[in-house]
Amino acid sequence: MTESSDAGASRASKIGTVRLASDFDINDHIDFDGKPCRVISVYTKRGFCHFRTIDILTGYLVRRIVPISTEFAICLFSQIPDVSRDLYKLTGISFKDDSVTLLHCSGTYSRNDIFLPENLNLRTMMVDGFNDDKTVIVGIVTSLGQDAVYAVDVYPTGTVTRFLLDEDFLNQSTTDDTDVVVIKNVGF
Repeated sequence: MTESSDAGASRASKIGTVRLASDFDINDHIDFDGKPCRVISVYTKRGFCHFRTIDILTGYLVRRIVPISTEFAICLFSQIPDVSRDLYKLTGISFKDDSVTLLHCSGTYSRNDIFLPENLNLRTMMVDGFNDDKTVIVGIVTSLGQDAVYAVDVYPTGTVTRFLLDEDFLNQSTTDDTDVVVIKNVGF
């Protein structure tokens, strides 16, 4: 699997270093109670850091208050999670257990261990696009051994898709005149 860590995660991925709670910035990644979270706001008050974060796998808001001196050690079982994103093409849906079959953008392997997302908009886009025989591109985020669908893009039937793996996954798709979609990523 091609791994492309977000800037906050890659900056934090130096094994053996320690970061204090007061050293975290917006868009850094942190692990609270086994939940990989992206920091959306952090401020200090009376010796405590107040974190507002979003669980990157579920989208739920997570709030924590920790002492400023709390250390987050970066080691093998880290409290600062590595986050990777990858693109897949939807090739099948099993409504029996809500699992989906995905073909990696390189075409070398497929996965069937991913489930339809809880988010109703993403779920509807995937099911409707698949039922209408359209090309459905799914963005998967992986962190702490867990996977989740974070984005879905649907293209007209017969559209040829090409993936640019060297591009940043946080931009958007572009379309040219010949019904060929160049996918730089699926938006976050």
